[in-house]
Amino acid sequence: MTDSPRDAWDQPVQATPEQASAVDPQEDDGALPDDTAALNSPAQTQPELFGALGLNLRAGIKLALGHTPAPADLHSGLEQCLMLGMLLLGLELGGSYLSTEAPARFDAYGLNYLGASWLLNLFMLLLVTRLAGAARAGFAPLLVAFLSAALWITLVSQLLWQAQQYLMLSGSLVWGLFVVLLLWQWRVLVRLLHGFAGARPMRAFVLGGFYSLVLLASLWVLPRTELWYTDEATEQAAQPSRARLDVETVFYAQPGLMQQSLAALQPQRPGVTDLYLLALGGFGLEDVFLKEVEYVREQFDRQYDTAGRSLILANNPARVSQYPLANRPNLAQGLRGVAQKMDTAEDVLFLFMTSHGSRDHRFSLEFGAIELNDLTPQQVRQALDDAGIRWRVILVSSCFSGGFIEALQSPETLVITAAAADRTSFGCGVDSDFTYFGTAYFKQALPQQPRFIEAFDLANSWVSNKEQQEDISASQPQIFVGEVIAQKLDSLYLEPKLQTAFSLAVPDASSACDTSRTQIETQNESQSDACQP
Repeated sequence: MTDSPRDAWDQPVQATPEQASAVDPQEDDGALPDDTAALNSPAQTQPELFGALGLNLRAGIKLALGHTPAPADLHSGLEQCLMLGMLLLGLELGGSYLSTEAPARFDAYGLNYLGASWLLNLFMLLLVTRLAGAARAGFAPLLVAFLSAALWITLVSQLLWQAQQYLMLSGSLVWGLFVVLLLWQWRVLVRLLHGFAGARPMRAFVLGGFYSLVLLASLWVLPRTELWYTDEATEQAAQPSRARLDVETVFYAQPGLMQQSLAALQPQRPGVTDLYLLALGGFGLEDVFLKEVEYVREQFDRQYDTAGRSLILANNPARVSQYPLANRPNLAQGLRGVAQKMDTAEDVLFLFMTSHGSRDHRFSLEFGAIELNDLTPQQVRQALDDAGIRWRVILVSSCFSGGFIEALQSPETLVITAAAADRTSFGCGVDSDFTYFGTAYFKQALPQQPRFIEAFDLANSWVSNKEQQEDISASQPQIFVGEVIAQKLDSLYLEPKLQTAFSLAVPDASSACDTSRTQIETQNESQSDACQP
């Protein structure tokens, strides 16, 4: 007796009507009744492409909900696998897009990561299926069933990921949800290995665990690239045209600018706890960050006695001949230069950093044609440690800046960030004069409460109120207070010149804004909306 024909998935192919009519009458053990023949006609036994997809998705729901479908409920084939794969790709693209801050741009390299991840999934699925003892012919329906269930699991995971961005979920809770989803997928595979591949329950349990552990390990092995990323090019296009920067001239000017800026720093005063300021404006294609560092320098020179002990690093076309670039080498050199002028055992550094930030906690130093690498929290910590500066107050104003706290914290350090590690901050843009947190902390809080730690509470309250008024998601500013930094700051506040400035603190926020507005207007900077809640 001849073998029946097989398709590309090694599944038996049903005979066509013509083939059925060509069967040898001697081998026919009886004609089928008319109604039975109609039921077995191709038009009714083989649903159309999308009808078969619907049946597979229905079986996937059953499987995801804990019920093992019968192999007969599934319609395997290359077309079904491709269609299920396209639906999964659509979910990945859509979920990644919704999780990316506007303006979002597609990154084709993200497909490389996704493809590598899927190939690993396919290989592991084939491996555990064969180890379970399934024949080659049994892999096709198992794959279709797994993809059908994975589609619903992916949909739920994308919905949960979107929800967690609007809920106040801790990092441990997010990881907990991830583990639950991984266990869910493991449970689906165990059911398939038992029901489709014929593996005994314990064998299916172990093979499913092996599959899940390999996928979990791949998160650290495969270099992840997101499918979408935030692109500032559209905002840059709205900016006024600027003169083209001579990149070569700018870079060659850096040694001289750094030497000039560091030479202007005054040395520490014996017996006095001096405060030194280094203000860094990162993103060079929006003026808001330059305005902030210049304002803060003027404010600290006046209120905290940092005149002659303050330094600016800024990326801005209008200031390339005045300030050194805000880049990693200049930051490291600037910190070393400050350390050489200060008494590192006695004096305090206030490091103010303002720019855009990314979800992977990179501080943007984007400056158009002048290509600069972004800063990481670890690089900032290394520069501070290498300089040997002990007492540190660090304020990072950017999206996702809470991700800097873990790397920067120490007993002698106060860290303040404009947002939590998984939250955006607001107020930047080509039309902005000040960011929301910059306004809250430097214009609202410090004029009322000059102490850095206590001022954070006022700033946090101001930002929260403004975000509620504008119905935008909470940025959740963060603070870390080292064990001994608060006592050190108390001794700094006792310095006579600071006491004199503190006595002029304005208890009313509107008065503080009026004062700051008058001073800034002398520098031709508009503050029309910066102090409005």
